Amino acid sequence: MSNTLKEQLYQALVQGIDRGHLEPGLVLLEGNIAAIFDMSRSPVRQTLSRLHDEGKICRFDGRGYLVGRGDGEIIRRPLGAGDFRAVGGQASIQRTEAWQALAEKVERDLVLCSMKGRLELNELQLAKTYDVSRTTTQRILASLQSLGVVDKTKYSSWSVIPLDDARLHHLYDARRQLEPFMISRACGVLSDHELSGYLFRLDEAAREYPNLEGARLDALENELHQEALMRGGNPEIITMLRRTRPILLISKHLLGGAVEMPAEDPLFTEHRRVFEALSARLPKQAGQALDEHLANAETKVRQRLADFRETGEVVMPRYLSWVETL
Repeated sequence: MSNTLKEQLYQALVQGIDRGHLEPGLVLLEGNIAAIFDMSRSPVRQTLSRLHDEGKICRFDGRGYLVGRGDGEIIRRPLGAGDFRAVGGQASIQRTEAWQALAEKVERDLVLCSMKGRLELNELQLAKTYDVSRTTTQRILASLQSLGVVDKTKYSSWSVIPLDDARLHHLYDARRQLEPFMISRACGVLSDHELSGYLFRLDEAAREYPNLEGARLDALENELHQEALMRGGNPEIITMLRRTRPILLISKHLLGGAVEMPAEDPLFTEHRRVFEALSARLPKQAGQALDEHLANAETKVRQRLADFRETGEVVMPRYLSWVETL
């Protein structure tokens, strides 16, 4: 990493302001920004003070700062990761903690292997394989457990939850019950600016397809199925939906990697229908469009899984072992 996290945060805010993603009059709150970038408040406080000294933001009669000179309308809305998208759809700040890079590799191995059958993970062997501490492996596995990838079975042993057809259907069934409701609630909260940004990034990726990295599609999936849904305002439902994350991980680790990008439109048209309904302030239609998208996606992903089970190859890490089924 060439710059400190504080310097990266400064650049992210400057770019957001200069490009108009953080519009004049927008309230910037220290806690909100710290949560987005998963960092402490101290570097955020110092960065906002620096931007204030440079005249890019100003104080006002309220908490936080305003973007610009503060001579217009005051805009209060929670910021999200989508407000800080850099070119290519990646978050503006790139962390290099070793455990996060390792977590991405372990996640990929577990997701691909779980498509083939039931497995057991040995935590001690995982630590030995990558020469890391038990604290690091426990942190990784706790994160994967919250996503519904693994479950603790006994001391140092974890069960990798298989991604079979039955579980796939259950996950999609849960999403179809919850996501349309949440997106309809978000309809009155998402700003025109946010929605135009989602549509712009969607159309930009569609023009470049299929010459895209899998990470780019994953970012677009996250914008609809995580960022926009969070604006529905029910944190309990968001927690429930977190357990359905393996569905998104299938495409994240398959497309553009283990398998080629599909010839057909993977998501652009259907995502656009949802965002267009949101832009027209039609919550019921947005929910219906999302439900149709999820129904279509289940069919595509089921076939993708069947093909991968048939012809896909995985390299079994030493810390995993097959579990025989009776």
